[in-house]
Amino acid sequence: MYIAIEWTSAAFRALLLDGKKVLGEKRSDRGTTKVANGAFEAALREELGDWTEKAGKILFSGMITSRNGWIESPFAPVPAGPGDLAAQAVTHRIDGLPPLVFLPGIAQTKPLPDVMRGEEMSLFGLTETDGLFILPGPHAKWVTMQAGSITAITTYMSGEILNLLKKDSLVARLIPADYEERPSAFRRGVLTAYDESGLPGGILARIFSARSLVLFDRLQAEEIADYLAGLMIGAEIREALSDRESPQIHIIGHTALAGKYRIALELFGVEAAQVLPDIATGFHRVAS
Repeated sequence: MYIAIEWTSAAFRALLLDGKKVLGEKRSDRGTTKVANGAFEAALREELGDWTEKAGKILFSGMITSRNGWIESPFAPVPAGPGDLAAQAVTHRIDGLPPLVFLPGIAQTKPLPDVMRGEEMSLFGLTETDGLFILPGPHAKWVTMQAGSITAITTYMSGEILNLLKKDSLVARLIPADYEERPSAFRRGVLTAYDESGLPGGILARIFSARSLVLFDRLQAEEIADYLAGLMIGAEIREALSDRESPQIHIIGHTALAGKYRIALELFGVEAAQVLPDIATGFHRVAS
């Protein structure tokens, strides 16, 4: 029996595992950024309680293993599979706790470095382990896998840029405080991002349309937020697929954001399957 912990900057999630069978789960919003003065040991003991007496080891994944976390582990270079993470893990020992195993992240270094820490557990837990996988979020990951190993990583900061545009920009001043979803505006933004005939350039030449269309009464203020979301996700997809030939695409998760990626891909003429992450199986494959 062992404990697998996904400890990100925003949240803490622990699974008590027997093989890949989940015997218990603990969650909290105590991400690494909420642990003051690096008191990770105390936070761990509080979160796990008597679980520490049941486990033979504790595996860590996520930002807890970064240089801003507790114990920094290296990056396993692509191509990397579960065995590569196990081989490069860093073990730390503390009295009264089982061995603490800090798993590596994964990195590609050429042509520019790109990395991931934690998301790989969702990927290693999948049944289908070949193709192109999208992990939506503020920093969306587009990951290529082959025969169960991660072979390429590209991070798109579309979500973070979208949030900045909606909070602190010229366009933000026009967005009403009360939000109500406008699916048609999202689709319009996606199609505008895909349109290569209307404007030269890419997303930088289109963002201002969220303001100019309002000035000419061709977009309602209530539609701006979803229009911008469509622009950003559409531009991300257009860029990510510009040099690919009809890849098999999987979107990780069934969140509202994952659904928007599926809709945007369909507008692009690409079918994508949404799949549920299974980090228990991912940890099990690494532990094995």
